[in-house]
Amino acid sequence: MALRLLHRKIPQLPGVYFFKDNRGKTLYIGKATNLRARLRFYFAENQTSLKVKTLISESKTLDWETLGSETEALIREAELIKKHLPKYNVLMRDDKQYFYVGFSKEKFPKIFITHQPISPKPSLGHALNSVWDKVDYIGPFTEGGVLRSVLKTLRRAFPYCTCRKPHKWPCLNAKIGRCIGYCCNQIQNSKFKIQNYRQNISSIKTILSGRNRGLTRELKKEMRELSAAQKYEDAGKVRDQIRALEKIFAHRGVIKQDLLTEISKALQTLESILNISDINRIEAYDIANIQGKFAYGSMAVFADGKIQKNDYRIFKIKSVRGSNDPAMLREVIFRRLRHKEWPYPEVIIVDGGRAQLSVALAVKPPSKIIALTKNKKHAGDHIFIGGKALPIPISRLPEPLKNFILMLDSEAHRFAISHYRKLHKKEMLI
Repeated sequence: MALRLLHRKIPQLPGVYFFKDNRGKTLYIGKATNLRARLRFYFAENQTSLKVKTLISESKTLDWETLGSETEALIREAELIKKHLPKYNVLMRDDKQYFYVGFSKEKFPKIFITHQPISPKPSLGHALNSVWDKVDYIGPFTEGGVLRSVLKTLRRAFPYCTCRKPHKWPCLNAKIGRCIGYCCNQIQNSKFKIQNYRQNISSIKTILSGRNRGLTRELKKEMRELSAAQKYEDAGKVRDQIRALEKIFAHRGVIKQDLLTEISKALQTLESILNISDINRIEAYDIANIQGKFAYGSMAVFADGKIQKNDYRIFKIKSVRGSNDPAMLREVIFRRLRHKEWPYPEVIIVDGGRAQLSVALAVKPPSKIIALTKNKKHAGDHIFIGGKALPIPISRLPEPLKNFILMLDSEAHRFAISHYRKLHKKEMLI
């Protein structure tokens, strides 16, 4: 029987999808950052997977549920797999393993990721005592990378301990705010502090179980009560937790590389604004340094319709001393233009404001220059364009172009920071 879609047009949004048989029983549940792109895989003409072909042949209907982010999709998928136990979720993962988040039942519970919930022996260096024989698990989750990223972000808002054993003085994580500190400190151990720590663990359990909306309401109520009691510091901490939750579950309209139509729209709009045609290559630049030390410039490249990571380059700053980002940017672009063997870009995007735009123009590249400014939250705010007097609020740009510029700027920043951290860490170890 031919597969029938319960909706005519598959959306390009995050969500979960369901294959069902002729009795309405769920055969398979999956998640996607982009539902349309993901479901294309199942119906590709060159599909060679026997399991996928068998799933399609047994399925009568295909349905989906859109969600706000990949994180929400990950958590919703885990919830539904646990509820329905679909036949093909087991068969199609015989070469992989699901992930589970474990919560130990001890005085200050630990959190860990495991493939084997029936054998709770986490790799945290603990002695294998009876406390690890009783562990709560949430899962299964299909994407370990996304799961680790979620826990990393949650730990900033709801700190918990990862120390191997109790010790006398606060650990490094406590000093940087990733751990409450008293959980592994043998000196302090009050009932209130234990309750405070366990509340953080409970909040993380709630979020990973998909009940984040209720938690957000509770936190907002707590924040109002603390503010009314003039406990502003405590209210500020709760506010930061709320913001962290909103960040985790926010839907960010970033362009996916497989959305060729969105990229095409972005390029057409950019050509119109810059009054040029046939944009093929765009280079984005960023500077990474701390007070002039370990200073590097990065170049990220978009060409031929996609990100070209093989063309990315790092420039070690040689001529600038001290903290002077515009001068560093000038050096980087000047040195880049000396590489005539590299194709010249039609557009250059630099991270910064009018000063960065001016130094980039001073080098006289054969390209149009765009400078992207950031607000206090380090989010894209305005763009300055060479030859135009006034900046343009990025919120006024068409959505495809706005997302496209933010994506390229983010790539340059990520590349610069990753290289900087690697070199800085190496220097610290010497």
